[in-house]
Amino acid sequence: MGRDEGAGPAPQGNHRPVMRAAFFAALLAACAHASAASGIRTEAYGVTQAGQPVEKVVLENARGMQLAYIDYGATLVAAEVADKHGKRTNVILSLPDLAAFERTRGRYGAVIGRYAGRIANARYTLDGKTVQLPANSKGMAIHGDPDPYDKRVWRRQDFADKESIGSIYRLHSPDGDQGFAGALDLTVTYRLLRKRDEFRIEYQATSSAPTVLNLTNHVYLNLAGAAANTLQDHRFQIAADRYLETDALRIPTGALLDVAGTPFDFRRAASVSARLGGVTGGYDHSLVLAKPVGAYAPVATITAAGRKLVVGTSEPSVQLYTVNGFDGKEIGSEGVAYQRFGAFAFETQHFPDSPNHAGFPSTALYPGQVFRSRTSFRFMTD
Repeated sequence: MGRDEGAGPAPQGNHRPVMRAAFFAALLAACAHASAASGIRTEAYGVTQAGQPVEKVVLENARGMQLAYIDYGATLVAAEVADKHGKRTNVILSLPDLAAFERTRGRYGAVIGRYAGRIANARYTLDGKTVQLPANSKGMAIHGDPDPYDKRVWRRQDFADKESIGSIYRLHSPDGDQGFAGALDLTVTYRLLRKRDEFRIEYQATSSAPTVLNLTNHVYLNLAGAAANTLQDHRFQIAADRYLETDALRIPTGALLDVAGTPFDFRRAASVSARLGGVTGGYDHSLVLAKPVGAYAPVATITAAGRKLVVGTSEPSVQLYTVNGFDGKEIGSEGVAYQRFGAFAFETQHFPDSPNHAGFPSTALYPGQVFRSRTSFRFMTD
C-alpha cells in the first residue's frame, strides 16, 4: 500500500503495523456504518449440522418497519409492522434458532421449490416424456421433498438502491435434482421499500432442459402478532371467483368450481374463523384469482388488530392455509407454543398438479425462457 506524498517520512519501527491495523479497523467500521446507514444489518445466526454458516439479515426502512430473514431456506423470520396506534409488532411466525429450523417440517417462511404443492402419483408427462419423482408415503410428490429448497443454505447478495433495500438469494438446482429434468438457476429477491411498509418477493429462473416449475413462499402470518395464536378477528377479502376441487388427498380433480354459496367465497370481507366449521380439516385450498394469468394486481386485503395487509401478485392462484397441522408441539421464537388455526399462509403460486391437467395454466419452463414472478405484501393501518 502506497504512502501519501507530502505526508512526511514513513513511520519507523513497529508503527507501520499499528497504523495498518488502525486503517483496516477504520475501513471495516466505515463499511459497517455505510451498511447500517442503508438500513441493512447482518449478524451470525448459526452453523448447520453440515457445517455451513448461516447469517441473518435485518432490514429497516425510513418509517421504522423491519424485515428479517436467514440464509437457510431463504427464510423470512420477522416483519415488525405498525397498528393504528403506531405500535410495531412482529407478524411472522418463526422458530427460535437454526437447529429448530433444521428439525421442523413446517417450512416456516421458506422458499418452496422446485414444485410447490402436490403432484399426483409423483409423476407427470411433458412433451411426451414421463418424469418420475420421489413419492411420499401417500404416493404423491409435494414441495420438493425429500430434499426441498427450504432445507438448503442459499447464496446471498445484499443491495441498496434509491427506492428499496434487500437481498438477492441464488440457488443452483442441478439436472435430476428432486427427480426434475434440467439444471435450474434460481434467484429470489427480498425487497423492502424505503418509504412505505411493503416488502416484495421477486422470483426469476432459467432451465437447461424442459421442466416444470412452481415457486412460492410458505410464510405464516398473524396480524395481531406472531404469538396471538388465533385468527378470531381476521377478515379476508380475496378476489377469487373459483376454487379447485380436490380428492381425498387434496389433489386437484381438474374441476374449477364457483365459490358462490361456499365457504371459499371471500369476494366480500369475511371471517375465516367463523367458517372453519364448514371446511373439513381447515382451509388448505387453492383459490383461483379473478385476473388475467401473468398480470400483476392486488388480489387480497386482510385486516386484524388495527392492521391491514394488501397482497398483490402475478400468480394465478393462492393456497389459503390455516395451519391445520399445528398441534402445540413447536415453540415459536416468542416462547409460545403454536396452535392449530392460530395463523395463516397465503401462498401465491400456480395450481397444484398443473403438469397433469392440460386445462390449468402451464408451469412448463423451456431453455431460452426466463421465469419471472412477484408478490408484494403491503402493510397499512386499519
